[in-house]
Amino acid sequence: MTFEEALNNLNKIKDELENPDISLDKSIELYEKSVEYTKICLELLKSTEGKVTMIKSEIDKLIEKPLDDKEE
Repeated sequence: MTFEEALNNLNKIKDELENPDISLDKSIELYEKSVEYTKICLELLKSTEGKVTMIKSEIDKLIEKPLDDKEE
């Protein structure tokens, strides 16, 4: 599942929970699902943060290397 899909599902749950006629059981069920989607979003964000950090580190190494250095 992508971040966007999980976030979209969270928005749908939010909309459903805003219905004043929703039963308590359905509310609890939706809340449990929202916790799972939130976990997915957080895991994907952490993964993405790690990738961005790695890419930034590589870019920083390239920037620090003088342009006249030739690789052997």
